[in-house]
Amino acid sequence: MPITKNDLINETAISCGTTKDCAKVVVEQFFDVVKDIVKAGNSLEIRGFGTFSPKTCNPRLGRNLQTGELVPLAACKSVSLKFSSEIKAAIIGSPKRATKQAAPKKSVQVREFEGIGSL
Repeated sequence: MPITKNDLINETAISCGTTKDCAKVVVEQFFDVVKDIVKAGNSLEIRGFGTFSPKTCNPRLGRNLQTGELVPLAACKSVSLKFSSEIKAAIIGSPKRATKQAAPKKSVQVREFEGIGSL
């Protein structure tokens, strides 16, 4: 069952010990700030949560699936949210990715060649 904005407001009011009206103002103000920052073309990074970034797609050709005809599609704008590694670990339940350790260097063995003599 999805959580609605009203549920978020109720949870915020309970966890902060404030009224629902106060929590509603805070939640809606936060959403307005995020919207304004991304609308201006800037990214918003919230450490430990994620990064909201504006995205633009170039105009391209699409295909009408019923007729097979090529149709020009206009450029569009959207928003992406890239979650932080802490959120991903909490959702997936796995620890953070371990960094790759460099493989030990192979030592070159020096061989003594006997009996070759001078060429």
